[in-house]
Amino acid sequence: MKFLDEWRMFKQLISSAEQVWTQIATSPRGKVVYTVNGVDYTPLPDQYNTKRKISRIFRRYWGKQLTETMIRNLQLRTLKGKLCIPYGRVPTFPCIVQSIQVKANRPNQRVVAAILVGGEQKTRVDYRLIRAGETDAFTIMKRSGREGDVRYRPLAAAVQTLPKPAAKPVPKPMPKPILHPAAKPEARSTKKTKGKGKKKLLKTP
Repeated sequence: MKFLDEWRMFKQLISSAEQVWTQIATSPRGKVVYTVNGVDYTPLPDQYNTKRKISRIFRRYWGKQLTETMIRNLQLRTLKGKLCIPYGRVPTFPCIVQSIQVKANRPNQRVVAAILVGGEQKTRVDYRLIRAGETDAFTIMKRSGREGDVRYRPLAAAVQTLPKPAAKPVPKPMPKPILHPAAKPEARSTKKTKGKGKKKLLKTP
C-alpha cells in the first residue's frame, strides 16, 4: 500500500510540475500593449506579476537551479513598471504522465522514469527527487532532456558554443607588423641614388 501511495504521489507531482511553466506562459488574457525590438509583450496577471511570486510557485515542485532556469526561459521583461511576457502562441508540451517507474529507492531520494504524453508527442524523462526528511515533500532536483525543451534549456549549453567560432579570426590581424621591415628597401634605394650621384660628380672634369 505504501508503494502504491508513493507511485500515485510521484505521478501527481510530475504531472503538476510539467504543467506549471505553461500555466504562467499562457496566463495573460489581455491585448499586446508594448513592442520592443519587434517583440510584442503583454503584462502578466496579478498572481504572477513579480518574479518572487513565480519563483514560489515553481519551488513547490522544482529545485532552486531548475526554478531559476525556468524563470529565465519565460523571457520576462519589466516595461513601464509591469512584469511582461512575450505575447504569442505557446507550444503544447508532453505533460501528462502515462506511466511511471521508480528506478532507484534510497533514503529520502528517488530516481523516477516517466513516459509523458501531450500535443501528439510522447517522451521519456528521468527525474531525481529529493526530500529533507521522511515527513517532507519531494522536490525535483534533476530532469533529463533539458536541451531539447525550451522550458528547461540551460544557459550554459548556448554560451559555451559562442566563443569557439569567435576565437579563430583573432590571429589574422597579426601580419600587420610586417610593414615595418618593408621600410628597409626604401633606405637602400636612397643610398643607391646617392651613390649614382657621386659617380657622376667624379666623371665630371
